Amino acid sequence: MGTKGGPGSIVPFDAKHLVARLTRAAEKLGIGPVDPREIEHLVGVVTRCSALLGDVYTDDRLRAILGQDPRRLAALVAAPWFRLPVTGDLASLVGRIRRLPDEVRTVGDKALFDLAITGLHRVHGVDLEELGPRAYLLAAEVLELLADDARLREHFLANRFGGRIKLEEEVEFLRRCSERFDLYSRLLREAGGDPEAAIPSLLVPPDIRGVLAAGEEDAREEVPEETEETGPVPGRPIFSEDLERTELLAAYERLLLFASLDLEELRSRLAEIVIDQEEAIATLVDDFALYAVGTQPLSRPASYFLVGPTGVGKNYLVETLVHLLEEQWGIEVPFMTIEGPNYTYPSDINELRGATRGFIRSDEPGLLTQFHEKAAGAPVSVLLVDEVEKAHPQLRRFFLSILDRGVTTDAHGNELHFAGTLVFFTSNIGYKDRDATTRPIGFGGEELAEAAWRAELSRSLRKTLSPEFINRVKIVRFRHLPRASAERILDLEFQKIARRYRELHRIEIELTPAARELFLERGYSREYGARHLASMLQRTCNVEIGKMIRRDEERAAAAPDRGELLEMLRELKENERPLDLAEIDRRIRRAARARVPYRKIVVDARDGEFVYRAGGEEAER
Repeated sequence: MGTKGGPGSIVPFDAKHLVARLTRAAEKLGIGPVDPREIEHLVGVVTRCSALLGDVYTDDRLRAILGQDPRRLAALVAAPWFRLPVTGDLASLVGRIRRLPDEVRTVGDKALFDLAITGLHRVHGVDLEELGPRAYLLAAEVLELLADDARLREHFLANRFGGRIKLEEEVEFLRRCSERFDLYSRLLREAGGDPEAAIPSLLVPPDIRGVLAAGEEDAREEVPEETEETGPVPGRPIFSEDLERTELLAAYERLLLFASLDLEELRSRLAEIVIDQEEAIATLVDDFALYAVGTQPLSRPASYFLVGPTGVGKNYLVETLVHLLEEQWGIEVPFMTIEGPNYTYPSDINELRGATRGFIRSDEPGLLTQFHEKAAGAPVSVLLVDEVEKAHPQLRRFFLSILDRGVTTDAHGNELHFAGTLVFFTSNIGYKDRDATTRPIGFGGEELAEAAWRAELSRSLRKTLSPEFINRVKIVRFRHLPRASAERILDLEFQKIARRYRELHRIEIELTPAARELFLERGYSREYGARHLASMLQRTCNVEIGKMIRRDEERAAAAPDRGELLEMLRELKENERPLDLAEIDRRIRRAARARVPYRKIVVDARDGEFVYRAGGEEAER
C-alpha cells in the first residue's frame, strides 16, 4: 500500500518487498532473526487493515476487550457487536461462534496498524498501546476456552483453520502477539520508513484513519457471506436426515429455543436461588451460549459432572435449571433422577435397560425406555444421576455410549436416542473423606484451603473414575458454603413456607433471632453444608405450625360450605360441565382457610427447643 498521485489515493504494495523490508528492519533494530510466522502475521495486519472499511473501535467492543472476563463467554456472544440475527435462519446461526476470536483479534491488528502505520495513539480515550495487547490476549483466552472442549475440536479444525494449524499453537501465537506488541509496532514503523524501499511508503493518508473494518472477513478463508439479497449460504443440513421425523423436528426446535434463551436472565435467576455457586452457574450458562449458536455437537448430549461437598446445592442447581428453562420457554422439560446407591450390582443396570427376555418382568420396559418415550419428542430433557460414585462402575460404563454417541440400546434391541438430553452426574469425590474444618496455618488460609481441595479433587477423580468417563464429561466444581450462605438459604427456604401460609391462611409466620440461631446451629456445618436446613424448616415451621393450627381450629366452627364444595367437585369429575376455574379456586381457598383466633405465629427458641407464640400467648410444640 502507498500513496500515488495525491493524498487520497492508495495503491497496492508488493508483499514480497514488505517481507524484505521487515527483515531488514529487524536487523537494523538488532532484534536478530524473526520467526517467519511473525513476519507473515505483520504482512497480514497491513493487508487486512488496508483493505477493510468500517469503524472497529466501537464503545461496546472496547468495553468488552478492556474489561471482559473471557470465562463469561455468554456476555461476549450477547454483546451488541456480536449480536446474533433474530431471523429464524438457522444457517446464519451455525458457525458464527468460530469467528468470535477473530472478531477480538482484529481489534489487536487494527490497534497495531494504527499505532505503527497511521500514527494514531488514542481512540475514544483509550491508549492503543494498552488496547492492542489486551485484544490479542483476550482472543487467545476465548479461543482456548472454546477449544478446551474436545467436542469442539473437530468443528474448529474443519471450519476455521482448514486443519493446518493446531489450536494450541494458535493460542500460543496469540499470546505471543500480546507480549511482543511493542516490538511489532517498532518493526512496522522502521519498515515503513525504509529509504531503500522499491515501493512507495507504507504510511497511510490521515483521512482514512479510524475507518478500518471490524474483521467480518478472514483473509485466510474465501467463504461467501450471507446478505439480505443472497440469503443463507448453501451447505450441508444442520442435522442428520437419518433422524426420525419427531427427533429431527425436536432438534430444530432445540436450536431455536437456545438461540432465544436470555442467558443473563438465566444466570441472574440461578444466582438468586442457588446460593454462592457462581463458578458452577457460569460454567453451565457459558456452555449454553454455544448451544445458542449451534456449535455444540448435535449428535450427542451435553454431559456435566457436578462435584463438591455435601449439601451445597448440586441437585438443587439441576432442579432449578429445569424449572427456569420451562419458565422461559413455556414448555415441559422431561426430567428423571437415577439414584446411584440403588445400582450397587452389575445386574441392577437391567432396571434401566429392561430385563432380558425369559427373565422376570422382561415384558416391562426399562426406566430409560420409559424416559425416552417422553424425551424423544421434547426439544430438551434432563437426566440426573445422583451420587454416581456410590454405584457399581458398570453404571458409568453403561452411560459411555450415551455420552459418546447419544444412543444406547435397551434389552429388547430398541435404539434410544438422547441427543437432546442434558446429562448431569453428581458426586462428592474428593470431599467426603476430608476434614472440612482443617485450615492451613498462615495468611490466606481460605484461599490455600480451596486450592488444596481442588488438587485433591483432581487426584481423587483420576483415582476413582476411568479416563474414558472423565474425558466425556465437563467438570463443574461446587465450593464449600460459608455460614453467611447458610443464613441466606435459611431466609429463602423460610420465606417459601411463610408465603404459603400468608396466601392460603392469611397468617404471618415470624422467626426470632434466637430461633434463627438454633436453626443454623443444628442445620448447618461446613462439612455437610445446608443439607439439613430445609428438612428442619419443613418439620418445625410447616408440620408443627400446621398441627398447631388444626388443633386450635377444632375449637372453632368448621367452614359451613366444605361439604357442599366436595359434592360439587365430585359432580364435576363425573360430567362435562364447563369449569369456572377462577370461581372454584376462590371458593376452595375460602373454605380451606384456617379459622383460628390469631393472624400471626412467632417461632422462638428457649433452652435448645423451639416454642411458638400466637396472639401473644406461648403454645407448646
